[in-house]
Amino acid sequence: MYTTTEIKIMSVGAVAGAWFGTAIGGIDQQVISLAILSGLDYLTGMYAAWKNKNISSRIGFKGMMKKVAIFGAIILANQFDTAAGLHLLRPAVFLGFAIVELSSLLENIDRIGWGEYIPSFLRDKLVQIREEKGVKL
Repeated sequence: MYTTTEIKIMSVGAVAGAWFGTAIGGIDQQVISLAILSGLDYLTGMYAAWKNKNISSRIGFKGMMKKVAIFGAIILANQFDTAAGLHLLRPAVFLGFAIVELSSLLENIDRIGWGEYIPSFLRDKLVQIREEKGVKL
């Protein structure tokens, strides 16, 4: 049997989950794929920071807030599509953020020291972007 506190927690979680699922346009393969990419990006970023001895709760929190903002943008795109009777902006936003998450994941893999597993044409572009940003490993 569940306690009153457990029932309250489960109720809040159920309401929040239902709201999120509705706001984001349903939990479909796009949501699942982006969530996996986001999670992998965050975990590899944390591992790279730990391995390079520059782990920071401030930077980690900033990264987590970027993930929240990504899903906030998807909620806005879904609301726009719904209001306009379209199915155009939500998929485009998913694709854009998936590309950003994938490139960040590749950067983290390079920072960890596994860059030799990244195809050379992609690694060259990552180095170019890093140099343009002025980031040093």
